[in-house]
Amino acid sequence: MKYIITRIIVFITFGILFFGFDSNQNLYSFPDNKTQNLNRIDEDSSSFSSDGPIIIYENGKIISYTILPDGTGFKTYKKQVNKNDLFSCFVDETNQKFSFHLKDSIKIEKDEYKLPEKMFMISDIEGNFKGFAEILQAASVINKEFNWTYGKGHLVLDGDFFDRAVNVTECLWLIYKLEDEAELQGGKVHLILGNHEMMDLRGNFKYLRKKYLENAKALNLEYNKWYAPDTELGKWLRSKNGIEKIGDYLFVHGGISKDFPKDRYALTEINDNIRTSIDKVFKEGEASKDIFIGSQSPLWYRGIANQEESSDDVEQTLKSFNATKMILGHTIFDEMKYLYDKKVIVIDLEHQINTENGKMFGLCFENSDFYVVDINGIKTILK
Repeated sequence: MKYIITRIIVFITFGILFFGFDSNQNLYSFPDNKTQNLNRIDEDSSSFSSDGPIIIYENGKIISYTILPDGTGFKTYKKQVNKNDLFSCFVDETNQKFSFHLKDSIKIEKDEYKLPEKMFMISDIEGNFKGFAEILQAASVINKEFNWTYGKGHLVLDGDFFDRAVNVTECLWLIYKLEDEAELQGGKVHLILGNHEMMDLRGNFKYLRKKYLENAKALNLEYNKWYAPDTELGKWLRSKNGIEKIGDYLFVHGGISKDFPKDRYALTEINDNIRTSIDKVFKEGEASKDIFIGSQSPLWYRGIANQEESSDDVEQTLKSFNATKMILGHTIFDEMKYLYDKKVIVIDLEHQINTENGKMFGLCFENSDFYVVDINGIKTILK
């Protein structure tokens, strides 16, 4: 009984300190099949460590919050900065850092792009900076200094860079930095919103590691403010799409259900509604039923990955978007592979476990075909 009471007190205190039980947060959650779930506090050994920068716009000023190594520990910093400053992001897991400038402006992403000669694709990194950087280097997308080396190629990130691991901020800033570098070389970085982006942006921290709660407390900056609309990363994330079409390939995190009202909504309308839903206040229980962010939405739907639809169903969905393939993350497989007579490609793997075992994999498109790339840069034709 004493143990149960203690756990209840911890849970209540945890909620008050970090979420304030804000009635406007509209927390919502849906089932998730990840095997490395960290739902209980006592399963999470992460703690206070390096983070940031967190860039917030306050009363005409730009404020930067960071946590950096200091001797054998870490120290918090809060200071006013300028738009043209050079910012650094330190990754304590790998003892590396990279620098970047803030963007001159942030614009809503386009929905459709011409097919480039080469693409590299990966999803569900979930804060695993080490594995993310290693596979990008192996695929020659970046070099060891984290600079873009992929020329006119496109990097497609098919959702879920939040939660579970402990370098979410670092992954986001790396993507942010690579966007500008890619465009200078005629390339492009596509970050597709997944269910975990939507969860965190809407204040559902079910899979958040304890590190972030301790960091938020140390910075005196509640975690639900880190990606608010008045932050640099918050503005940037709100410019992203839930579905993009590159050539005749559809990229979506979960999948597009046969029952989605495809005849009523064009890609732009779908993406506009997904973005609007980030800050929309739903009545209780409505968010999970919403066609744009709910359990059957493109961000969450598993029916195609689980092969619950017929080949004709998938074919009709693709035809409605004038596409020939759908490339999905969200649902874990043992290997990247084709489904539905090559109409679907699934690319979500156990990246964290693979990284711990010295492995990582991504998908590349070149010479008009798809290949799996491993951590040594070896390419194998997709099957």
